[in-house]
Amino acid sequence: MGRHGARLRWVVALVSVTIAVLATVDRLVEREREWAHGGDQVAVTVEARLPEPDRVGRTAAALGWPHATDRIHGDPDRQSVVLRLRWSGPPRKGHYQVMLLDDRNSPPRVLRPEGGSDAAGDAGFNWSDAYEVLAARYDWLADTAAREEPDGTQNSPPHVGAIGTRSIGDGSLIGLFRLDPDALPLEDPTRLVVAFCYVDADGEVRWAKRIPVPPTY
Repeated sequence: MGRHGARLRWVVALVSVTIAVLATVDRLVEREREWAHGGDQVAVTVEARLPEPDRVGRTAAALGWPHATDRIHGDPDRQSVVLRLRWSGPPRKGHYQVMLLDDRNSPPRVLRPEGGSDAAGDAGFNWSDAYEVLAARYDWLADTAAREEPDGTQNSPPHVGAIGTRSIGDGSLIGLFRLDPDALPLEDPTRLVVAFCYVDADGEVRWAKRIPVPPTY
């Protein structure tokens, strides 16, 4: 009876381990699927404007940024891009992070955000070490990876940042971004690409969706 009981306990333990391993594998498979297709349920449209420095505020106001003519200004040394996004999908706990990249570079170069506006008011920009997983998951976001400094520390590039907004079901965001001072002038907005990223309530990046910018008519 003792030998039979020991054998039974061994079988039960083996089954438990097998179930745990299978559950872990299922979670990993589901997580990989989320990285690849998590943004499929969200429909995103985008439009971009490339105003002259003296028209940045008026352009932002025309796209729906309240009081932009008084508060938003151009920079004669850095070309500005005013972006408007609209999205529709299931509401989520957490927030979306929006980046704009110059696709003329390889990998695409992240443009520095200056701020934004959504239905709740002003939308600031930020960056977190947790977002550096994006560079490991998507080759087109390689510019977000941390760089090794001479002292051996890892730091995000100073230009990298994203504008945050609530992950409501139906929403919109207007954002202001600027090119680097040494960047070639941008005349065609289709050379830009948007990264629309979902970050859950715990601060974990779940997925990123690549949104091409259409031509402006």
